[in-house]
Amino acid sequence: MMLTTKIISIEKSHLRGTRPRNIGYNARIGNHGSGIGDAVIRVQTEGGAAGLGWARINEEEAQNLVGRSVEELFDLEEMSTTADGEVLDLPLWDLVSKLHGQPLYQFLGARGSREVETYDGSIYIDDLEADDDEVVEIFQKEVQTGREYGFTNFKIKIGRGARWMPMQEGLARDILVIHIVREAAGQDAKILVDANMGNTLNSARHILDECSDANIFWFEEPFAEDPALNKALSEFIEEKGYATLVADGEFAPPPSFFQMVEQGWIDLVQQDFRFKGLSWWRKTAEMIEPWGALCAPHTWGSFVEKFPHAHFAASVPHYSLLEACPADMPGLITDAWKMEDGKLFVPDEPGCGFDVDEEFYQKGLQDKGCFMVKA
Repeated sequence: MMLTTKIISIEKSHLRGTRPRNIGYNARIGNHGSGIGDAVIRVQTEGGAAGLGWARINEEEAQNLVGRSVEELFDLEEMSTTADGEVLDLPLWDLVSKLHGQPLYQFLGARGSREVETYDGSIYIDDLEADDDEVVEIFQKEVQTGREYGFTNFKIKIGRGARWMPMQEGLARDILVIHIVREAAGQDAKILVDANMGNTLNSARHILDECSDANIFWFEEPFAEDPALNKALSEFIEEKGYATLVADGEFAPPPSFFQMVEQGWIDLVQQDFRFKGLSWWRKTAEMIEPWGALCAPHTWGSFVEKFPHAHFAASVPHYSLLEACPADMPGLITDAWKMEDGKLFVPDEPGCGFDVDEEFYQKGLQDKGCFMVKA
């Protein structure tokens, strides 16, 4: 059986890339910069197959897994990584789907569309020193940058009044920026807002009222999840007849989170795709589907993560939008992938459909924290 093949090496390399501009603040955290870095783990087997992907594994954990069979780390019957395999979740899914000669989305069930709709999540709080006239130019240019990289939908960071500006002044600037982006993006674009918990129930209601003409597609993390507040926001949206969805779950959701999803007070589930892993997301997607909730995992800060993520999106019928950002990552081989009209087209190559140039990979192995562990 193919999964009895043994793992002969686990390596961690590091790739570095750049964004076309600086990424500013959100409601909680300061400047994010213009660089991007990704860990790439390669799991090689005695049969010559290799799995690639982001993983949080360290060198000691790798030493404990080398020499073991793939089936010890991946349960084919459950279609999930085992407890030991969790630290290699995404590389193992790439590897096992390659061993079966299938693109990952087919291996997962292929119940969704291979044309995965995306959004540019890089419109941050970049205007703290600007006046209103300068703000228009700043965000028009940011929309244009996104378009140059193939995006048609845009998410806007709001919550300036939570930390960076006086509350009312910040709220007014949030509303101004939403309107600027809507006008720049056009009426066919999906416009999303993300407060990183920087609003109250009342300020969230105010934004929805003042931006009703902007047709906000979803409102992400308006405030810390709370059954009473989320219920009240959901009722407000319904009473007003707004089509806005509520997205949440990225940051430290409470134990009552999925109860709120089941009640319909949270429409889109957003736990981080890298840190939770594909195995967790596969089970979660199955759980929330009967409730009418949608999958929209958080994915900021990685470039290579979007490849298995897009395969997951193509495997479920209740996926919403995939978060990505304009960036360039030298060394990645992505010839099988294409981005067109805001959609990422999932290829039919076995596994996740990407590779890393060996010269870049070997150079990245020299970075601090990287390793090569062999049986």
